Amino acid sequence: MNKLAKEYPFVHIYAQQKPRQPVIIKANTEGLCVLLNAIVTAIAYQENNGTAEVFDGDAEVYEVVVRLVNTHDELAPLPYEIEK
Repeated sequence: MNKLAKEYPFVHIYAQQKPRQPVIIKANTEGLCVLLNAIVTAIAYQENNGTAEVFDGDAEVYEVVVRLVNTHDELAPLPYEIEK
């Protein structure tokens, strides 16, 4: 079994396949620390998003955005929906 490099934040975020299923986050320690920092940043600096640059298992980099919202209207639209 290949160990993940400790110095790189590896994170996989698995979406639900069906309603009421859990979202699963798998990560190494560095990946969890980067996500935690993004959450703290979103809370501390509410006008900005918290962001984390992480790697998936194929070493592809992607960005996780953590956004603090205060209303149902802000929470409702999915960020990847195409506006009509």
